Amino acid sequence: MGRWIRHLEALTQVVSGMGTSREAQADSVAEQETVDDADAIETGAAPDTPADSIEQALIQGMEVTLGDLQPTRHGWLYRGNPVMVYAVEVAVVEDVQVRREFFQRIHLTSCCGALEDPAQVVWIGTARDALAAPGLDTAPHACEYCLAKVNHRGFRSLGPRDRSRVAGALSFHWHVNQYADEYFPASETTFWGPGKPVQPLQRIAPDAADSGTCGFCSWQVPPGQDWFVPVERGLVLGLSLDACVLCAQQQAMGVLTLADTSALDASQARCTALAERLPSAEPEEQRSWSWVHRQLPLAWHPLCEQLERRLSAPDLFHHFAGYEGVAVLAWPEHRRGIVATEEDRAKLPEGWDFWTMRSVLESLG
Repeated sequence: MGRWIRHLEALTQVVSGMGTSREAQADSVAEQETVDDADAIETGAAPDTPADSIEQALIQGMEVTLGDLQPTRHGWLYRGNPVMVYAVEVAVVEDVQVRREFFQRIHLTSCCGALEDPAQVVWIGTARDALAAPGLDTAPHACEYCLAKVNHRGFRSLGPRDRSRVAGALSFHWHVNQYADEYFPASETTFWGPGKPVQPLQRIAPDAADSGTCGFCSWQVPPGQDWFVPVERGLVLGLSLDACVLCAQQQAMGVLTLADTSALDASQARCTALAERLPSAEPEEQRSWSWVHRQLPLAWHPLCEQLERRLSAPDLFHHFAGYEGVAVLAWPEHRRGIVATEEDRAKLPEGWDFWTMRSVLESLG
């Protein structure tokens, strides 16, 4: 109860004037046209979700209790769908202004005692621009306590102006991507977007080609690895070109989650292939943060965003003579590197300071 009282005291002091801007393009996926059933039959893609489905209802929002939701460490699921919580009416709060301000907030996770009571009635939704509820007169805005708790886009280390910018441009898809392993099966590649159920990627147009040239990065994707997203499959993701899974993940109108090992293997293979095509006179292209962002899966982007403010760009997929392991990010001049797992660290030389991605994120808050 004390935690909730402190939260209310803070709310009273900072009745927020934060505005709301439109979501990133991915968060407006609910407003885009979907592939119609005839096209789905022709291409082998999954048919449209029925208009009266749970997924469609969640676009604008629906009323439930917190006990109806499945909590994760950093958010909630409702019948397999990642959801935001909003329009929370806390009747025990006497101050009308504070209660009203809390009602207007979008919550990514449980940030106070009011969001820990299973009997608490809340509204949930998946598409920020479309959220609606009785009594919600204006578009709800992001709860800065939630943003700080999950450190959304490095929120804790930002100044007031940048905090307002990040809060105003809240991307639910960025949040879901950051904690994809809590929302979706880690062992397979899946696609989810507002209004659609979670779908294994390989079940969408299953007979489509498994290799080809990516229309975004021009990588010749090899067969047999499930790294290619042909346009027949990509239409469901909102893509109009053949793509590798890495470009598809960054361009999809929704959340395309990749199995960690497969994603890094694809990233390393693509990075090697693309680096060979760069002019030898321009090696600095491979030591820039823009190069790092383009090459790595989205699961690594939250870490890269925070490191970019503090460090020069690293080497990608740094090899060590005589060792099997690879440092995903490496700063040879400082003999430091970041690896994917603890097991990877055991395959690398002594004399370097190696951290895992998760341990670095935890140390940064």
